[in-house]
Amino acid sequence: MGERFARAFMAPIPPPALLSLIQAGNPVDVVLRLAVNVVNGIHNRFGGDLRARPADPEFYLLLERLRRVQLAGAIGMRVHRVDREAATLLTFREKVDPSLEPDILAVRQMLGLDPSARELRVAYGAVAANDKELAILSRSILEVLTELSSLISVPEAHVAERRVGPTAEPEVGPSGPIRPLIRIASSPERPADAFVAVPYRDHWFWIDDRDVPSKRLFSFLFFIFTLTETGGKEGVPVLTIPTG
Repeated sequence: MGERFARAFMAPIPPPALLSLIQAGNPVDVVLRLAVNVVNGIHNRFGGDLRARPADPEFYLLLERLRRVQLAGAIGMRVHRVDREAATLLTFREKVDPSLEPDILAVRQMLGLDPSARELRVAYGAVAANDKELAILSRSILEVLTELSSLISVPEAHVAERRVGPTAEPEVGPSGPIRPLIRIASSPERPADAFVAVPYRDHWFWIDDRDVPSKRLFSFLFFIFTLTETGGKEGVPVLTIPTG
């Protein structure tokens, strides 16, 4: 409630928590699309009206390669102490299937990482300090909800009446159109087969009970909500100005 709720709502999700989700088997492409704005200078899309922007061209290609590397079990994480503080490291497995090496090399090149480094320090930010650091500018819960709200299929009448902005157009990746993270439909009539449905104004908004990816993402959100920290020491923000 109050300040505690607002702080949790607007605080960025800690990057180590996102890596823990990936380590636990959640798809790396879904986690990054949902909860990250920038990774080592590569921008994700954002659908909010005030700062809407498409993803950088290489973002979806990066996700495809990372997903293949994850499915092969070639990435992981570990935590160790540096100067009495816990540091999270992203690790690459040394022995991998030779067919996977081009994907790992391409990931390193796109992120500007040392091609020989087996461990990469994870930091919060948009730009890495060096080629052995993975900088993740993670989203807050408010930003996550703003992004998902842009994917709702809003009634055309509401758009014409200027009650809401139009539904965001789907983006196109290297393999074709990108499936929305979640599909929320709308209609004047109450849906007959909905996983969850809510009335708003003169319409119903719902997730189809046969849409497994959207159901999974909706349930995953409740877990994401628990990842922001509301107490303890506050991190000191650092302004980074890229050069070159």
